[in-house]
Formats: sequence, C-alpha cells, structure tokens
Amino acid sequence: MMGIWIATFIGFMAGVGGTGAGGLYIFFIKDAMRRRMSDILGFSGGIMLVAVFLELVPEALAISGLIYTMIGIIIGIMFLVISEWVIELLGPRHGSAETHFARAGIVLFLAITCHNFPEGLAIGGSYAASSGLGFLMAVALAVHNIPEGLAVAAAFRLSGRTPLRASVYAALAGLPMGLGAMAGQVLGEISPVLITISLGFAAGAMVYTTCEEILPDVFLVEQASSRGFIVGLILGTVFFNLI
Repeated sequence: MMGIWIATFIGFMAGVGGTGAGGLYIFFIKDAMRRRMSDILGFSGGIMLVAVFLELVPEALAISGLIYTMIGIIIGIMFLVISEWVIELLGPRHGSAETHFARAGIVLFLAITCHNFPEGLAIGGSYAASSGLGFLMAVALAVHNIPEGLAVAAAFRLSGRTPLRASVYAALAGLPMGLGAMAGQVLGEISPVLITISLGFAAGAMVYTTCEEILPDVFLVEQASSRGFIVGLILGTVFFNLI
C-alpha cells in the first residue's frame, strides 16, 4: 500500500512540478510581449513534435505494433476535434485576439492533461518494477513537461489572464500524471494493447494541438517568425536523444 502512495506522489510531483515550472516563466516577463510569447509557443510546439516522433510513437510501435498505435492516434485526434466543437458551441472561434488565445489555451490544456495520464501509467509501471527506475522515469517526464507548461501559460497569458492564473492553469495540466501513476502501480501489469493505445492517444492529441493551435498562433502575431519552432525542434531532438 505504501508503494502505491509513493508512486502517486512521485507522479503528481513530476506532472504538476514539470508543467508548473514551465508556467513560472511567465513571472519573468513584465508584460505579455506577443512576439516573445509567440516564440515560446513555437519552441514548445517544436519540442512536443519531437517528443511524439522520437518517444511516444516509437515506444507504442515497439509494444503492440502499428494497428493499435494508429487506433490510439485516431482516437486522440477525434477527441480534440470533438472538444473543439464543444468549445465552439460555448464561444465563437472568431473574435478578439484575447478570445482566440483563450480558446487555444483551453485546447492545449485538454491535450496535455490527456497525454499526461498515459505518461503517469509509465511512471507507475516503472515504479512497480523498480523504485529507482520509477524515479528516473519521473524525472525525465518532469523535464519533458516544462515546455508544455510554457505553452499553456503563454497562451493564457496572451488571452489577458494574470501571470498567477496562467501559471496555475499550467500546473493543473500535470495533475493526471499522478492519477496515471496510481493506476499503473495498482494494476501492476497493464495490457500492452492498452498502453499502446494510450501512447497513441497522447501522440495524436499532441500532433493535432501543435498543428491546429500552436503553429498558426506563431504566425498570428505581427512580425512573428518561425525561429522559436525551429529552435524547439533542434533542442528537443538533442534532449530526447540524450535522455
């Protein structure tokens, strides 16, 4: 029983601590300088795509193959398509720039919360096998969550939210990782197919969010460029090959 609570605590710290640390960057910017925040969104999007194609998809393919991976990806994309439709009903897509970024922040928040749960499963499963392995997995995922917290906080900051509220939203996006860690520890040995579909779901959600929400926002701001996105791709590739 103690192992369950330890794994859950580690999962919560990795999730909330990682995205929360990314959100804290907002406090170091005196005002919402849109070009700078656009660069941050692009940087986060680049790292998220690298994480998908160097981490999530290869791991899913190795566990249960292409078919179940594709099923998960399709489910992840459809989930966000439906979520956007619901958000569209609650508020129009077109409007002020603040409304646009608020909508982008909500969709990004949904995507990150959804893929943090299967990553939590990885922490719980690793901890069930070895406490040391579980801790190392948690550290790696916490670092991986930092740019995602940056993206959430940047979008909400551009929508007119205060730095405190934007950083709180970023931290909350990491909560499902703790729940996933608890589930992984309790179940012990999870079905390989379930893990593959979960990882595919996360990959689909992240790709859709990056291409549909983040990248268009990078060029929405006057005089914005793709430099943040390119830097994110390069640094993300280096980082995920090092860990």
